[in-house]
Amino acid sequence: MKIAGFILMLSGLLINAQTMVNFGNNQKSGHILHLRDADIYYEVYGKGEPLFLLHGNGGSIAAFTKEIPELSKHFQVIAMDTRAQGKSTDTSTEPLTYRKFADDVKALADELKLKKINILGWSDGGNTAIEFAIKYPNITNKIITSGANVFPNGVGEKMVEDMKNDVEKMKAENKPEREIRLLQLMVDEPKITKEQLNNIKAKTFIIAGENDLILRSHTEYIAKEIPDSQMKIYKGASHGVPIERAEELCKDVEEFLKN
Repeated sequence: MKIAGFILMLSGLLINAQTMVNFGNNQKSGHILHLRDADIYYEVYGKGEPLFLLHGNGGSIAAFTKEIPELSKHFQVIAMDTRAQGKSTDTSTEPLTYRKFADDVKALADELKLKKINILGWSDGGNTAIEFAIKYPNITNKIITSGANVFPNGVGEKMVEDMKNDVEKMKAENKPEREIRLLQLMVDEPKITKEQLNNIKAKTFIIAGENDLILRSHTEYIAKEIPDSQMKIYKGASHGVPIERAEELCKDVEEFLKN
């Protein structure tokens, strides 16, 4: 499946999910963190141990519409729109990176005066969670990733070539720069090494769908190289585990974080 088609498919799923509750556009729970080159929109729900929710490429807080009600019963849920996505802005001119996204998570954790955090990241959000655990080990407690990759070819060479072609097509059609930069991000990133994975200290839970666009071998590689990590493959699920298997995911997240 071409990446553009996949993003359209996910967008349809998110729209259907968002109609249930107005997560991602909740004035009562919404806040803005002003940074030098971005305004980061986030919403906070519940009380307890902090759990950051990080969505996938081109998504928003609404990606976790099905998870927030349940997870906020047990944790302080901090759901954020990644810069240049959702309601968050971005005025930077350099290429987007998952390390930069991780810096934004750190800035928000500092703003909220949190000393240790957990992260549930889907797709690009999972990549950011891994980068965060690498760069900020002292404030990382546990991370859960769904459909993450640690280098572009984790989705397979053909999909990377499709994304490269889509970037060139978008440039030729003068598509919005923001959209081009977000797609270019997946062509260029992440660039996480085996050594970096080996040095992760946070307890880690690696998740993927049985029919995920992330290659099974790549998911297994991540789980193998992060010391003492856990792995689960959701039977019958695609890359959209948080939408397709929300109830099961919540139970797994709760069990992992509480043990």
